[in-house]
Amino acid sequence: MDTQPTETTGRSIVVKLFRRHGVESESVASIADAVATVKVASEFDEAKILQDDEVVYHSERNGSIEGWERAWEREKRRLSAEESAWDCPHGVEQCYEDDRCIDCQIDRAAGNTPAESAAERGE
Repeated sequence: MDTQPTETTGRSIVVKLFRRHGVESESVASIADAVATVKVASEFDEAKILQDDEVVYHSERNGSIEGWERAWEREKRRLSAEESAWDCPHGVEQCYEDDRCIDCQIDRAAGNTPAESAAERGE
């Protein structure tokens, strides 16, 4: 997988559907939304999902969107299972920067989040 899966927001994600008579582009909020867009689209010759102008899915190179989606989900789980650079202030072992524990989610909703993560500090 060329581009690693992430739930981090603030990225530009675009779906491009190539048809015989033109290209249809649609901005979406997440990779999951992009996958759904490709799945419901009909009669396209080629499809691409771009994240920050970098191709993460190309129908000719990656095959079916369903197969790519399964591989993307597997890789996302693998990455979240590896040691996280996030230091949970509540000491929860299964708390990751992209998938925080309930206490960290409550802190974030209340605006009481630490200024930066270990990754942002360069650790």
